Amino acid sequence: MQEVVKSTMQDKAIGALYDSVKDRVLCSLAEFKETLKDWDFIPLMDKDEVVGAVAAKGNELHIGYKVKPTASIRGHLRSTLKKTIEQYGHAITTVASDNSRSLEFCKRLGFVVINEEQGKIHMRCDRSKYV
Repeated sequence: MQEVVKSTMQDKAIGALYDSVKDRVLCSLAEFKETLKDWDFIPLMDKDEVVGAVAAKGNELHIGYKVKPTASIRGHLRSTLKKTIEQYGHAITTVASDNSRSLEFCKRLGFVVINEEQGKIHMRCDRSKYV
C-alpha cells in the first residue's frame, strides 16, 4: 500500500513539473516521463495538494510549479539543497537564457552563473542562504 501512495505522489510530482514546462518542451507527458525515468522527484505541497516538484539526479536539480504556491517552500528547498550540497559539495542546474524569472529565482537561492551556451545558462550552488 505504501508503494502505491509513493507511486501516486511521484506521478503527481512529475505531472506538476510537466505542467510547468509543457509550453517550452515539445513532447507529451509520456515522453517527458520516459526521458526523466532515472530522476527522483520530490513533490512540493501546498494545502495537501502537489503544486510542483524538485527533479533531482545526482547533484543536478530542477524545480517547477503548475501553480504558484501560497505557502513557503523553503522547507522543501532547504532539505533538498542541503542534502545535495552535503553529498556532492555543490548543486547544479540549467536555465533557459530567455527565462529571466527562473534565473532570478535560482540566484536568490544562491546559484551563480558558471557559463552560458546554446541558449542555456549553467549554474552552480556551493552554499545557499536557505541551507
